[in-house]
Parts: sequence; C-alpha cells; structure tokens
Amino acid sequence: MSSDISSKSKYKHFISYIKDKIDKLKKLSGVVDKKTPISFELSEFMQQADTALKALPQEHKKLYELKPASEEFFVNREVEIGKLENSFENWIKNRFVTCAIVGEKGCGVSSMLDSFLRKIPKTETIRANLDEKIYTDEKYFYFFNSLLKTKDIKSNKELIDFLNSIDENKIIILENLHHMFLKKVGSFKSMEMLFELISHTTKTVLWIGVFTPQTWNYLDKTIAISNYFTSKIVMQELSYETIKEIIFKRIDYKSTKIEFVPNEETLKSKSFQAINKEKKQIFLQEKFFKLLHKLSNGNISLAQLYWIRSISTIADGALSIKEIDDFDHSFIKNFSQETLFTLQALILHDGLTINDFAFIMHKSVTECRKTLMPMLEKGLLIQPRKKYNINPAIYKSVYDYLSSKNFIH
Repeated sequence: MSSDISSKSKYKHFISYIKDKIDKLKKLSGVVDKKTPISFELSEFMQQADTALKALPQEHKKLYELKPASEEFFVNREVEIGKLENSFENWIKNRFVTCAIVGEKGCGVSSMLDSFLRKIPKTETIRANLDEKIYTDEKYFYFFNSLLKTKDIKSNKELIDFLNSIDENKIIILENLHHMFLKKVGSFKSMEMLFELISHTTKTVLWIGVFTPQTWNYLDKTIAISNYFTSKIVMQELSYETIKEIIFKRIDYKSTKIEFVPNEETLKSKSFQAINKEKKQIFLQEKFFKLLHKLSNGNISLAQLYWIRSISTIADGALSIKEIDDFDHSFIKNFSQETLFTLQALILHDGLTINDFAFIMHKSVTECRKTLMPMLEKGLLIQPRKKYNINPAIYKSVYDYLSSKNFIH
C-alpha cells in the first residue's frame, strides 16, 4: 500500500514538473494560457508608491518627490547637454537652428534643460509644458497669447511679426510639444502653424521642442516633423551604475545604514545560504539594482517609484529595503482588439482626456467611459489628472507588444 502511495506521489511530482516546463516553454515561444490573470499588484502599483511616499519622514519625502532634480542631485547627461550647448552656440552665430529633444516620460528632460540653462550665458527664456491638446485655431492662439503675454493676436503672421520685432533674443522651450495634434483628419493644423512660426523666427528665437519617442516617430511618418528641426537630441537610457548613483545621491549614503532585506525565495536559495554574512548585503544590493534597472528600462522616474515602494521601514536613520518582484506581463497577449486600439491611441498621444479619446475614436463619451473605466480599475491605466495614461509599470511591455503586432510602426 505504501508503495502505491509513493508511486502516486512520484507520478504527481513528475506531472507537476512537466507542466511547469511546458508553461515556461509556452512563455518563451509566445504561447500564453488564456487564463493568465492581470496581477492584482499592478492595479495597486501607483497607489502603493503614493502610500509609501506619504509614510516617509518629511526629510525623506522631499527627496523622492517626482519633480525635476535640483543641481545637487543631477547626474550624467553631459552628452545631451553638450549637443544643446553646440546648438546654442550656432544659434547665436545667426545660423538656422531648431532643436528637438526626444525622450521617454520621466527620463529627466526637465532636469537636463535646467542644467543646460545654468551653463549657457544668461538668456531670456520662456518655458511651457503643454498639459492639454491644442488642435484648433482658438486653442493655438490662446496658448501663444498666454505664453508671450500678448493680446488678441489671431493670425500666425501677427505672431511672426511680434517675435521678429523683439529687442532681446529668446529661448522658447515647449515640453510635451506632441500635445499639439490629434490623430484625426484636420487635427494637425496647429502643429503645421507652429512649424511656419518656427521657420520664420529662428533669428530671434531658439526653439526647443520636447517629444516622446513614440509621438516623434509617428509625427515623422505622417508630417515629416524631422524636416523642421536641425538638431534631434535623443535622451539615452540611463545605465545601471547611473540609476544606482542617482538613488543613492538622494540620501547620505555614507552615514545612512541601508539594509537590503531578502524575500522568502531568496532566503531558501542554497546559493544565498552559502554566502558568508558580510557578503550577503553586497549580493542583495547588486540583485536589487540590476532588477531595478531592468524594470525601469533606465527611466529614473520609474526607478524611483520602485525604490519608494521597496522602503519597508525607516528607523533611527536606517533604511530597510525589501526585494522587488517583476510583474508577469504575459496577460498583455490576451488583450482584445478594442483594448489594443485603445492602448495604441494613448501611446501615440501620450495620454488622452475622455473627450479627446471620444473625438478620435468617433464614439460617444458614454461608450468610451465603458472602455476606459474597466482598464483603469484593472491597473492597466492611471489617471493622475484628467488624462488617461498607461500604467508606467507596463508601458514598455505594451509598446513592445503593439510594435510586434504592427499597431505602432
């Protein structure tokens, strides 16, 4: 009898082993079990980061707010700044110069621009961050009247004449410039008027526009945007070492004790158990930052979100950092066509309000709400303000999958 039980146990273990191997092969080959659920942790990702940030002592909370880094925390954008400085030097020599900066959200463009402006001779600078879509004449002229503090300018010629008549040359920086279009017939007019404005005012204005890689590629294929910028500066992915340096720079690393806490799986690992006590922390630190770099794709804002979520306790000036886990992104391959088209629209526009989404999808707001709200509740989307955006924890995986299926070229 005991022999039969032993045989059954071995058989079950063998079947479990084979099933596990098949599941791994399915993932490697792109075949996904239709029952793969969306991780609950994904829906809690931004909330957990926000809760963890609020729980930090005030002196730590200020260090990890997601805003442009101050000069003391700025790290490693010498190549990009050098290209901007070169463009500036050519511009002051009265050469035709316009700059496009292409970088992922949260990659540190604003901090890099701050550093650039500190390095060059003092020049009057106007900066704007486009928070909403500008795709009508009314919105276009309202934006520039507000930006330039002019009154009732209602034509591009008036804008051109005004900028060409200024006494002192200016730098005009427009971040999120991709918000000046919608993927719809006739909705590129604002962008085209801007190109006309730029091309006629380069002697008095150094124009710097900031785009995401996805919006830049789309606009280049549709309206050849690269023809209007003499310099394209691509923000490079930050290295493992740089991410680590930026994180540690925000704390007094030499005087702050940091303990990396292993999870249950690591504790049971024979390779971890074999390491002596002194080297365990080195091992855990390296493991943590390698995974952090992978999950963040070299994006400092996303890396900080993961870091904040990993802080388990702060006591007597010491930090306890728990291990982070990767999400299983295989559920993305189960998305419906409707979901994929929704994600495509959000990527190409860097987020949309429900009204703008309804406008480009030719649907009612009520219909669109039925599409967007379940995706928001599942954690696929976030809505920090009015716009719906893809959860940053899955953004890269979503983009890669859409590209593989030719939803994005």
